[in-house]
Amino acid sequence: MVMSKMETHGVVLRSKYEALKKRWRIQFILTQLFYVIVIASLAFFLFQSKKPTESSIAQMQELEELKTKEAIYSVLRSKGLSLNQGLDIAEVTIRQSRKLDLPMSLILAVMKKESLFVPYALSSQSAMGLMQVHPITWGEYVEKLKLNVSAHAAFDPVMNVIVATHILKDLYDYYKKKTKPGSEVWESTLSAYYAGKTSLAQTGITESHSRYVGDVNSFKEEFDKKFQN
Repeated sequence: MVMSKMETHGVVLRSKYEALKKRWRIQFILTQLFYVIVIASLAFFLFQSKKPTESSIAQMQELEELKTKEAIYSVLRSKGLSLNQGLDIAEVTIRQSRKLDLPMSLILAVMKKESLFVPYALSSQSAMGLMQVHPITWGEYVEKLKLNVSAHAAFDPVMNVIVATHILKDLYDYYKKKTKPGSEVWESTLSAYYAGKTSLAQTGITESHSRYVGDVNSFKEEFDKKFQN
């Protein structure tokens, strides 16, 4: 059978239409795929730009530590301490605070109450250094912490803070088991730091203990505000 010209033309048009439709479908799929890739790439880029990298986190932590050191040194500078001494005390305070989970403001508050930040302070009871450690207690903790130092090292600000913060931490852990949670733990801890566990066991918390604890807490609040600014 011979097809007419019209029929032949119709077949050609249908073939062209099917070919075009197939090509449009492929182009549409490729275009959509292209947009999906672009959008996904943009989303990934935005996510990465908002997500801090390990190096940026380290830099932020280093910056925060520098700010904290500056805040601590600004307190010590007014007490006549040299730059080297001030930075040494700031560094060991930060380190011991993190290591023993003690508030930095509390460590500084005890320093202020005990010696007014004088590294070579010596009390009438022979307590030594920044945080006023008694020679007997000093000897016990030098042995416990395996520190190869003499009693005179109690006047080294760094060594004094290391030993004194361990004393504070041990007292806190001791009274945490024996008193109710909260402020009572620190009240007993600071009272024992001030007068010794034996004294506290014999007399309980007296008026002089309460005054000491009140002063330390007042200084702690002062430093808390300073670090928040």
